[in-house]
Parts: sequence; structure tokens; C-alpha cells
Amino acid sequence: MRRITGILIRLAAALLVLSGASSCTLAKIKDLNLGSVGVKYLVPSSARSLSGTLLLEVDNPSISFTITDVDGLIKCDGTPIVTVTAGELPVQRKSVQVYEIPCTVTLCEGVSILQLFRIVAQRASSLEGLTADAVLHVKLKNKMGTAITFKDLDLSQFSSE
Repeated sequence: MRRITGILIRLAAALLVLSGASSCTLAKIKDLNLGSVGVKYLVPSSARSLSGTLLLEVDNPSISFTITDVDGLIKCDGTPIVTVTAGELPVQRKSVQVYEIPCTVTLCEGVSILQLFRIVAQRASSLEGLTADAVLHVKLKNKMGTAITFKDLDLSQFSSE
């Protein structure tokens, strides 16, 4: 169970970092790098969801900004399997830092925990066939902000191989 939730958290963290790094509207936010990803804790909050805190190392050579919230959907071969929501992440300027991020992972309708186990066991090393959609709300210190939307983000680029 810890391995499965760790992989789900790694996917959520990848969404956070990649999405923050790709905005055209906030052009000063660039060259972000994702370092280590871990789980501080993760506990079942219901029969279909988990709540916890993930640890995410971010190398930000640019300006400070805050990701105020994240809503994501992870799909396997085009079929939704889990939704991921994450709380606020203030990213410090010109720093390499490990951040603690509150998050929730929820199974989609029609997906059982056994199906999720099977998917993770089959694709844990390569993340092949896993994609994500995400909406992030990003704000700069001057309170300017934007929503950043991603569709069908290929998660295999975050595999450990």
C-alpha cells in the first residue's frame, strides 16, 4: 500500500512542478527542476480516498511564487483512475528546498482499489500509458495570478528508469 500511495504522490508532485514550470503567462517562472519526492505520511480518509503530506524537493532558480491549489486527474490508457488535489505550495526564489504539501488522492468512479494495485504493479517503473490533466492556480507576490491548464501530460517522463 505504501508503494502504491508513494507512486500516486510522485505523480501528483510531478504535476505540481511541471505545471509551474510551463506557464507562458508567468514567463519569469522557468527552469524549475524536480528533485526527490517522498511521503511524510498518508492515511486513509475514507474507503475511496487517502489524505497526507508529500515531500517535494524543488530547485527554483527564478522568482518566488505560490501555487494556491491543484486539481488533477490521472488516467491509465485514457481511462480516469484517480483525482489528486493538493494544497498551497509557496515556492521560494533562487533556492533548492524540500516542501511539505498537503494532498488528497481519490479513486474515480468504477475504479476499485484492486484495479489500482494492478495498474501500479504493472507500470510502477516506467509509468507507460499514464497521463494527467491538471488545473493549477499560481500567484506571484504582487497578487497577479493565473490558472494553468494541462491536458494529457505524459507521466512516463517522470519514471525512475
